[in-house]
Amino acid sequence: MGTGRGKRGEICLLLILLAGMGFSLPRFNSAEEPAKPADSLAKALPKLDPVSPERAEQTFRLRNGFQMELLAAEPLVTDPVAMQYDENGLAYVIEMNDYPYTDKSKDEAWAEQKSAPIGKIRILEDVDGDGKFDRSTVFAEELSWPTGLAFWKGGVYVSATPDIWYFKDTDGDHKADIRRKVFTGFRKFNVQAVMNNLKWGLDHHIYGAGGSNGGVIHSNTAEKTDPINMGRRDFRFTAGTEKFDVISGGARFGNTFDDWGNRFICNIRNPLMHIVLPTEYLMRNRYLPVTSAINDVAVAGDSIAVYRASPPEPWRVINTKRLASDPNSRSPRSEQHATGFVTSSAGATVYRGTAYPPEYYGNAFIGEVAGNLVMRYLMQPDGVTFTARRAHDKVEFLASTDNWFRPVNFLNAPDGTLHVLDMYRENIEHPWSIPDDIKAHLDLTSGRDRGRIYRLVPPEFPTDYQKPAPPRLGSASIKTLVSELENPNVWWRDTAHRLIFERQDPAAVPLLKQLFQQSASPLARLHALWSLEGLKVLTDDTLLQALADSEPEIRRTAIRLAEKRMNQNEKLQIKILALAADSDPRVRFQAAFTLGEMNNPQAADALYQIARRDLDDVWIRTAVLSSLSETTAPFLKNML
Repeated sequence: MGTGRGKRGEICLLLILLAGMGFSLPRFNSAEEPAKPADSLAKALPKLDPVSPERAEQTFRLRNGFQMELLAAEPLVTDPVAMQYDENGLAYVIEMNDYPYTDKSKDEAWAEQKSAPIGKIRILEDVDGDGKFDRSTVFAEELSWPTGLAFWKGGVYVSATPDIWYFKDTDGDHKADIRRKVFTGFRKFNVQAVMNNLKWGLDHHIYGAGGSNGGVIHSNTAEKTDPINMGRRDFRFTAGTEKFDVISGGARFGNTFDDWGNRFICNIRNPLMHIVLPTEYLMRNRYLPVTSAINDVAVAGDSIAVYRASPPEPWRVINTKRLASDPNSRSPRSEQHATGFVTSSAGATVYRGTAYPPEYYGNAFIGEVAGNLVMRYLMQPDGVTFTARRAHDKVEFLASTDNWFRPVNFLNAPDGTLHVLDMYRENIEHPWSIPDDIKAHLDLTSGRDRGRIYRLVPPEFPTDYQKPAPPRLGSASIKTLVSELENPNVWWRDTAHRLIFERQDPAAVPLLKQLFQQSASPLARLHALWSLEGLKVLTDDTLLQALADSEPEIRRTAIRLAEKRMNQNEKLQIKILALAADSDPRVRFQAAFTLGEMNNPQAADALYQIARRDLDDVWIRTAVLSSLSETTAPFLKNML
């Protein structure tokens, strides 16, 4: 029995813990379609003219002296929605040409979609070395709703609903010779709720945002597995072995990591969401009521103000007036105004380069696609999760006067800058959300032959910034790859991390151990720790060192990595039990999860101490409760 609170306090603690928690995301209903207007509607909906690539840079209004530099435009690229640089600096671009459909006559509302696959993957090259693309090659085509890619052993995994593919060029002509379907069964239903944005995690898994279409996933690998129900969740899979798992998540378009492996997604009116609670832990306690594993880091809902530089499209003006005047409309507030509110958050990306001033590092950049603008958010830790606020007051970091500008995604580039992917469409809207009489006057495929990619350039580079040489990591020595784990630019660090895992070279082991023990960079030590795990040479002694590291995030990672082996090593158990009293809440959070896997009667005591200390933190309370399936009786004994 604890002291200081008394019997009444202990009972209150017990009741709060056992009552469970309820988290919820906003849920909105679609508006009912109002009556159709007169034939004069055709005159009220003129076609909007695009801006030529030569004049595109003049349309942008940016804060703090930043500029947009055009790197590629049609015909070199069309409809870019995702992009990654491979280890040798080739840019692979996903082109979603079949948004929102290929053939208007095939679009059937609230039904499975059957439009023909016309999406592509394109390779862009800078041949003359001027920093801009001047050669384009179609790498693969006839893809259905392609939305993301991740490299592996000279090829690339591609998410293209209803499938995930693996493509590889074997003869050097930049065209895929190998085309292998890896997974299938993602539901082809809502084009704006597809799975998307494949990203490598520190743990050597490829993570994808699952969207909300669901599906039943089947593996096409040699080792057949049972079908997996997606639901409204995200997913991850292992490269090579191609083991598929569903994980916490489930929003719309966007998937990004910070330096420490925290993962963020976004939804249409939820600009930035942190995945806090891992599915694998929550599944242990079937009596634990958790309605969402996600935290809205930024303010969410239908009243988030935005400040665009472009006029609202005429069709939006007409449609919102109808919705606002319809007494039976159940549409959110943002849909009853032609402009002024967030309606289409997309492409959330955490900036992790060194080309910008230090205050930009760790910021989140999010496209508001319908508003032709980019929002910038400042993130800061808040217990085990984060809070975020807008970086600018009543003005956007980036806004365009061009209605065709559609910033759907971003990437951290090798040069330390952000690239902005502009789908460049006259209209971005789901066909099912537009009344038929208005839709009859719109071409929702207008711009299918256009697209732009920009580099976001600062007014001046930091004094210590050194522009890197063109990437050639594909032929780099293992020593060079390990040294790149200390690179402050995330592209170099993450690419080296992946290549070390791909090569499985024993020569990396002593170099990684030395890096872990001697590097002054916590991020380098983190990458070394995960790389040793990926090479299957991580030792208990190294884990014990990591559990005592000065960086809390490394201690947190070490607890997670020790989880599968701690029951065979008493020293690991003793150290993890002690970390239940760590000064950092993130360390205690992971300890609360891991203690549920420990075969030690002291685990219940440690969970109890975490519960007492972190009673007011709903996330840590949940972690404690998830661990009680095997330790409930000893835990309750402590409380009574």
